[in-house]
Amino acid sequence: MCDKEYIITIGSANIDIAGYSYASLNYADSNPGKIKFTPGGVGRNIAHNLALLGKNSWLMSAVGDDFYGQSLLAQTTQSGVNVDKCLIVNGENTSSYLSLLDKTGEMLVAINDMTISEHISAEFLSQHIDFIQGAKVIVADCNISESTLVWLLNNAGKVPVFVDPVSAWKCVKIREHLAQIHTLKPNRLEAETLSGISLSDRNDAEKVAVWFHTHGLNRLVLSMGGGDGVYYSELYGASGWSPPVKTQVVNVTGAGDAMMAGLASCWVDNMPFIDSIRFAQGCSSMALASEYTNNPELSVANVKSLVEKQNV
Repeated sequence: MCDKEYIITIGSANIDIAGYSYASLNYADSNPGKIKFTPGGVGRNIAHNLALLGKNSWLMSAVGDDFYGQSLLAQTTQSGVNVDKCLIVNGENTSSYLSLLDKTGEMLVAINDMTISEHISAEFLSQHIDFIQGAKVIVADCNISESTLVWLLNNAGKVPVFVDPVSAWKCVKIREHLAQIHTLKPNRLEAETLSGISLSDRNDAEKVAVWFHTHGLNRLVLSMGGGDGVYYSELYGASGWSPPVKTQVVNVTGAGDAMMAGLASCWVDNMPFIDSIRFAQGCSSMALASEYTNNPELSVANVKSLVEKQNV
């Protein structure tokens, strides 16, 4: 089926629809402006970034049998991701996120239609168990249900599972299952939510890492935000701080997805933990510096060049 090592990303795929008004918004009328359609979803974005990094990247997600679903699969295939294992659900809307922004770029209101993610079920995954157990690494996002995550963690075999918590609200699904997770990449708020420990300053990061390891987590990659950078910690292994990569921020969307892709890519390449942290931060920096959620310039060579310049 696959002639080389492959990475599977299991999670959300959606179409982002953003309406930008040219003038002050009149809610009771039609407003001149522009409308942008872009492929999104945490899982899809991670899979896209992995393809940009030259990896054999497979996405397992669900889309509807509608125009958005066809468009999403076509664009994701075009980006280099294999979508053959995605589920097409008859009569269901493809996951979509509709936002309305004013002339300053401030979001005024949004509606998300993401119920289709419930179809990314244990039953669906179980149909592909041999494929799942043959992966080099699996990345899962917390947009999928707790029951699906539990099935995956119980049935991944010897394949390491990396988990993206997605949000403080969604990450609680994995609290009781940390011992089965290889690598977790929370931000400050997600780590506080899971551990119950306040991360008021840098000194608390080590306490939080101890909590995660006590609950069985193998590797923690904690994005502290601001000027603090990343605290990384491995059970019975390396731990410490990696300073932030200097970045001219253009767009914050997708930075965490790029970081997770970097971590998974480095695992396949057998890079040491600290080197993979720096590389992943470089991926995140490239996402932040691009107007696109997935920076088309992302590549192993470009990230390594960026990180080496930072270390000079």
